[in-house]
Amino acid sequence: MTKKIIITGTVQGVGFRPFIYNLAKSLNLKGTVSNTSQGVLIYVNVSNDEELRNFIKNINEKKPVNSKIDNIYIENVKNKVFNDFEIIISKNSSKKSALIPPDLAICKDCVSDIVDKSNRRYLYPFTNCTNCGPRFSITEKIPYDRKNTSMGIFRMCGKCLDEYNDPNNRRFHAQPNACPVCGPEVWVVWKGKKVNGIKAIDFIVEKVVEGEVVLIKGLGGFHIACDAFNYKSVEKVRKIKKREFKPFAVMFGDLFEIDKYLELNSQESEILTSSVSPIVMLKKKDYKNFEYVSPKLDCVGVMIPYTPLHLIIFKKLREKGFFNPLVMTSGNFKDEPIITDNEEALSKFNKLAVLCHDREIINRVDDSIGFVDETNIFRLIRRSRGYVPSPIKLSYSCNKEVFACGGDLKNSFAFLRGEDVFLSQYIGDLDTQENAVYYKNTFNNIKKLYDFKPTVMICDMHPLYRSSFIASNNFNIAKKIYVQHHIAHIYSVMAEYNLYDNLIGISFDGTGYGMDGNIWGGEFFILKNKKITRISHLENFFIFGGDSSIKDIWKSFVSVFSDREDFIFRVLKGKVNEEKIKLVLKSLNKKINGFYSSSCGRLFDAFSVVVTGKTYSDFEAEGPMRMETFLIKDLLESYKFSIEKYNGKYILRYSNFLDEVIYDYEYYREKISTKFHNSIINVIVDMCNILRKEYSINNVVLSGGVFQNRYILNGVIKNLSIFGFKVYSNRLVPLNDGGISLGQIYWSICNHSFIF
Repeated sequence: MTKKIIITGTVQGVGFRPFIYNLAKSLNLKGTVSNTSQGVLIYVNVSNDEELRNFIKNINEKKPVNSKIDNIYIENVKNKVFNDFEIIISKNSSKKSALIPPDLAICKDCVSDIVDKSNRRYLYPFTNCTNCGPRFSITEKIPYDRKNTSMGIFRMCGKCLDEYNDPNNRRFHAQPNACPVCGPEVWVVWKGKKVNGIKAIDFIVEKVVEGEVVLIKGLGGFHIACDAFNYKSVEKVRKIKKREFKPFAVMFGDLFEIDKYLELNSQESEILTSSVSPIVMLKKKDYKNFEYVSPKLDCVGVMIPYTPLHLIIFKKLREKGFFNPLVMTSGNFKDEPIITDNEEALSKFNKLAVLCHDREIINRVDDSIGFVDETNIFRLIRRSRGYVPSPIKLSYSCNKEVFACGGDLKNSFAFLRGEDVFLSQYIGDLDTQENAVYYKNTFNNIKKLYDFKPTVMICDMHPLYRSSFIASNNFNIAKKIYVQHHIAHIYSVMAEYNLYDNLIGISFDGTGYGMDGNIWGGEFFILKNKKITRISHLENFFIFGGDSSIKDIWKSFVSVFSDREDFIFRVLKGKVNEEKIKLVLKSLNKKINGFYSSSCGRLFDAFSVVVTGKTYSDFEAEGPMRMETFLIKDLLESYKFSIEKYNGKYILRYSNFLDEVIYDYEYYREKISTKFHNSIINVIVDMCNILRKEYSINNVVLSGGVFQNRYILNGVIKNLSIFGFKVYSNRLVPLNDGGISLGQIYWSICNHSFIF
C-alpha cells in the first residue's frame, strides 16, 4: 500500500525531514519526504496496517526535540512502488499553514565545534545545525528552505554540501549550514577603518576591555554592549539611549559567573540554557556592582550567549582575564525599533566601533524577557526571540481569519487561523513614527509569510489608540469589533488555559479606557452564563494632567492625598515647585484638567512617591519597581481597604487608611511599602471570598501589568490557594499589554455579552 501522510505543526527548520528519512531507513521503508506550505509531506510504501502504525508511533515518540506535531493526516493514494527512501524538493501548495520555528540558541554540539582548534568551524560565528541557529529571523517565505531565507545567497562549499546531503550528519538538510569558506562573514568599522574576520572580533573585545561602548550585530538586530561593571561605560550607554535610570539587560559568559552575583535556582538555570534562552529576571546578591545597570532595583535581567558570535566574544574576553558581564541592550535610540541594517547602524552610531555581518535579518526580533515565580512557573514579560512565530493553540476553531491590533504600549498584534493564534514579535510602544512603521511592516511581513487574509479586525475600545488608527488606515479590513482593554487581559488568560465560563477575572494595571469614559485599572469581573460583568473596582480618584501623570508620578500622589495638603508639601519639599503643587491642588478641587481613575498602577505610583521620594518616572512602572526594594521580609502587617457595595458594585476604598500611612511616614517609611503591598493582596483575597459566596465561583484569573510585581503575584496565588481557589495567570503571553491581542481574539471567538 502507498500512504500519503501530512504532518502539521512546527516541523520545518527543526531537522524533521532528516529525522523521517533516518527513521524510514531504520524501518526499511521506501518513499519520499518533502516540505510543503502546509507542513511535511510523506509518501510511504507499507505492507500492512501494523507497519504503518509502528511508523506513526515512532514519529510521535522520537520526533526532534524542537519540533511540535499538531496533526498527522493519513490518506490512501494510488499505489506507487518506491525503490528507496529519499528527501525530495519541497513543493508549494495554495494553503500556507506550515509553521516556522523560532530562532534557536546554539546547541552543545556546535559549541564543541567552535572551541575545537582542529575543527574547521573553530571560532566561526555562524556555526549551526538542525538543532540550533537562525530560523524566523532569516525566513522570507515558506516552505522553510534555504532559497526562501537570507542564506539563499550563500552557495555551500563542497564540504558543507556533503554534510547537508549526509543522513548521518547532524547538518543533514540544515538550511542555514555554512562555514568560513562559504558562509557569512563579520567585519568591524571604526573611525573609517575596516577590519575583517576573526580580527574584527578581537578588535571589539579589545574595545570592551578598554571601557569603550560598541555595537554588535546579533541574531535579530544590533546590541549596544559594554562592561556592565564599568560606571563610565554604562553612563555612555545611558546618554546614547537617553535612559537615565531604566535598567539594562546583561549577558554573562556562563551560569557559574551568574551564581557569584545573583540568586539562581535550577528552574532559572534550565530556562537560561534552553533553546529559547531568554532574558531572565534574577534577584541581586550583590547590589553594588549592578547599581549602574539596574539602579535602586532588586533584580537584573540576565542572559547567556545564545549565538556563536556571543560565545566567541566571551571566550576571547576570558582569555584576556576579563570576566565581567556585558550590558547587552537593544541597538536603537529611545522608543525606536531595534536596528537590523548595517548601513543604518553605521550611520546612526558612527562614533562607536560597529561589528557587522552580511547575513540579512529579514524579521527583527528583540530578546524575550521573563521571570520564574515562587511556584516555578516561567512567566513572560516580553515575547519575542525564541517564542515567535510559534502559535498559541486554542480549544476552539474559527472559520474566519481574524486580526487583533493589540494595545499601544508593549504592542504585539495577532492573527487567528483555525485554532492557531500567531502573535507578532514585540513591537514596543506606538507613540513614535518609527515604531508605527515597524508595526505596519511587520504586519505585511507576517501576512505575506502565511498568506493571511483577515476579514475581521479586533480593536481596543479606546477612541484614540494608535494601534487601531494604524490598522484602520492601512490594513483594509472592513469589519471591526471593539473590546474593552481589561476584558482583553482576562480573556488572554482564558485563551491560554482554555477557560470559557464561570470565573472571577481580576485585571490590575496602569491604564485602560473604561465603558464609562473613565480610566480603569483595578477591576474585578464576573463571568457567568456567558455574560461578563464589571462587579467591583478600586475607588475612583481624580488625577490631574491626563497622560502626563504617568511620568510625573507626583501628580498621582497629590491626587490621592489631595485633602491632606500639609503632608503633600512635606513629602514634595525641595522636589517639586510649590506653585506647581498649588496649581494641581486647585485643579483637583475644581475637578478640571484631569480624569477619574480606578487604576491600581496609578495608586502604586502615588505610594511609591511616599516610600522612595522619587517624583518622576523615567520608564513605565519605575516607581512601583523601586518600591519593591523597600519590602520587609516576613512583615505581615497591612493597611485595610474598606469594601462597600454601591449601585450593585463593590467599591474598594483606600481613603480610610491614608492617615495611617501619614503616621507610618514619620517613623518607618519601609513599612509603608510592605503594608501597602500586603493590603493589595488581602483586598483581592477578601473580594474573591465575597464573590465566591455570592456567585458560587471557584476559578480566579489574574492579568495586567501590576501582577508582574512578583510579591503581589506570589502573595495572591498563595493566599487564594489556601482558601481553595483555582488560580490562573498568564504564562505563554505577557501579563502586560503585550498579551492583550490574544485576549482580543479569544473574546471574539467566545462571543460573550458584556454587562456594564
